[in-house]
Order: sequence, then C-alpha cells, then structure tokens
Amino acid sequence: MSQRRAVTLQYDDQTKQVLIIRQPAAGKAVLSLPNFPNATGSVQVSSTTLTGNGVDPSELTYGLPVSMSSTLSDGTSLTSLPGNKKVNITFQPDGSVIDANGNPVNFALFFYNSKAPSSTASAVSVLGSAGRIKTWSYNGSTNKYVE
Repeated sequence: MSQRRAVTLQYDDQTKQVLIIRQPAAGKAVLSLPNFPNATGSVQVSSTTLTGNGVDPSELTYGLPVSMSSTLSDGTSLTSLPGNKKVNITFQPDGSVIDANGNPVNFALFFYNSKAPSSTASAVSVLGSAGRIKTWSYNGSTNKYVE
C-alpha cells in the first residue's frame, strides 16, 4: 500500500507455495492483463513454501476435513480451486480486493495435514471490501474455526 501498487498473493496447490507478485497496474484493469498475474512488468517479490520441517507436500491438503464447516464466522467460505490449482488474490493500492467487474470479493483458504486433520485444520480469510486478513484454527471442543 505504501507504494500505491496492486499486489497479488498467489497460492499454488501443486507446489504448495505462496507467491507475492507486484503488479504493473491497478484496478480491475490489472485482472485482465495478458498472462495475469505474471503480466509484462510484474515482479515476483517473494516465495514461501508451506511444507518442510517434517511435513511432506503430499500431507498438506487444501480444503476441509470431513464434517467441518466450510463457513467462518466472518461469513467467508471455502474458495474453490480453479483448474490450474492456483488462487490469485489481488490487493489494490487502497487494500481492497475486487473482481474483474470492480466488485469487492472475499476469499477463504483452508488447509490441514492429512495425517492429523482435526489438530492441524486452519484457514486464512480475506474480506475484499477492506482487504482485512484473518487467520483461523480449528477448535475441536467447539467444532468450529476460531480467530
């Protein structure tokens, strides 16, 4: 936001990585650039692998363990993975997240370790109108995700 640029957070389910990509444009125009989010002029700022430290990539699962709610108390629900298995969340210079029509859009990414689903279930939600990010973990005693 301090640079007044759009920035995309991309989750890649095949590589289990999160990329941060600075965009060459802002507003809904950036979402329609050829090769978005890797349009000409975009720059990958960072890359973080979500596995390691004894967690094999095959154990990290995107989605919900059986019988857990797909809706968080902020009203967001599981964001489906598209065919390319990549979710792109583009924060505008004002912090908001919009769709190709310029409307605010929310996201919720859910993860768990397939070897211990109940004790590792967690989520990240993004409220598009404000760009607010929340982290959640599953509480087995209350059977819901808590901030």
